[in-house]
Amino acid sequence: MRDILSTRKLQRVMELDYGSDLHALRGENMTAANVLRAYAEIVGQVHAEEPGVRIARMEPTYLEGRQGAIGFNLQNLFYPYGHLGDYSVVEHFSMMLPAAVLMRGSAAA
Repeated sequence: MRDILSTRKLQRVMELDYGSDLHALRGENMTAANVLRAYAEIVGQVHAEEPGVRIARMEPTYLEGRQGAIGFNLQNLFYPYGHLGDYSVVEHFSMMLPAAVLMRGSAAA
């Protein structure tokens, strides 16, 4: 998931749709509209590129030590055989995605 979200679109030859446009939000004010844009980009790209993962819940959270920086707490469903179209087996997992990790070239990456 981190690779999908940290790769810019049009960056990979033969896979031009792979990646996300989250880099466009870097440095923007943290308004409700921008957080919603990040939500939509994360969910849309993960679901498009990773058939075995579904984001069940996502919450923005402020990161400690960095004023105005956010991250996303993700609660996910993992389908080990989702790439085969079998969604009968499911595993739950959670992860924290700091917004800085999603931007290649940042100090946190």
